[in-house]
Amino acid sequence: MRALARMRRVIDVGIAAGEVGPRFGVDLAREVTTLLNEVDGGEPVDLVRRVERLRAAIDGRRPGEVSPDRVADLTALLAEVPVSF
Repeated sequence: MRALARMRRVIDVGIAAGEVGPRFGVDLAREVTTLLNEVDGGEPVDLVRRVERLRAAIDGRRPGEVSPDRVADLTALLAEVPVSF
């Protein structure tokens, strides 16, 4: 799940650059990290549901929590996760 690992990095860099709000970023990073650990650990995961949940979190962010460029990056990375909708 390279896309999830890259997504985690984008969140961290965004927080450091002030382009992702710390509270939102930490919560999103926790979700991504948990999912990544479960997938890497071979646990059964409803990937479609979890990716939808991440997408909903990004779409439901409050104004100013994430810069438009970071939203585009995160959305593009989610699209790379191999799931069928």
